[in-house]
Amino acid sequence: MNHNVFKDLVPSYIENLTSEETNKQIEKHMEQCEDCRQFVKDMQEDLLVGRTHEQEKEDKNIDYLKKVRSKNRKKIFTIVGTLLSIFFIISIGCYILFAHMWIADEKDVQTTVQRQGTTVTLSFQTKNDNRYLLSMGRSEHNYRNHITIYEKWNDFSETATLFNGRSNVTYTFLDENTLLLDNGNEKTLTDKDKIYIMYKDRTEEIVVKDLYAPEKNMNMNKKN
Repeated sequence: MNHNVFKDLVPSYIENLTSEETNKQIEKHMEQCEDCRQFVKDMQEDLLVGRTHEQEKEDKNIDYLKKVRSKNRKKIFTIVGTLLSIFFIISIGCYILFAHMWIADEKDVQTTVQRQGTTVTLSFQTKNDNRYLLSMGRSEHNYRNHITIYEKWNDFSETATLFNGRSNVTYTFLDENTLLLDNGNEKTLTDKDKIYIMYKDRTEEIVVKDLYAPEKNMNMNKKN
């Protein structure tokens, strides 16, 4: 077998791609030629080294991917843990704020109307010791017209100290028939504009215009 032909066939021979007859001719030639035997040996070693390097590179890539996945898992666990912690803190806060809170009984609340110039304040004061009130409501037409009065045990927190048993809602008038809204606009009032104050067993209705003239009968204590 020609040396050049032999060398051309060696890569396929090493990869077991040559036929059985060709393998016999290659092996017979190697028995007769020391240089060709060494050529095959060198090529096999080079191929082994190359495959070893490829395997090492592949192993490094796998290790890198494992590290990336591990970091991503840690990030996910950190994010999930943070969210769970925030949820837990919010849950605790909501429990502390609302768990021992209830809609107040009207007979336990003293309501007054205070007017200074064009500013009118509805003030709700608890009649019970060691408790304080919270007025929560929603706004329609850009002013608070649905107010629910809640009572809560005094837990001696900063919130309780701030409220000091009292809760206020303030309205600003431009004149007896015009209310200044939260968005800065003006609202012309009619007798249909009312504030609804919700207690445990009763809802009280107040005509908004009557707040400007508290001497009118609003079925509550008034202070001018």
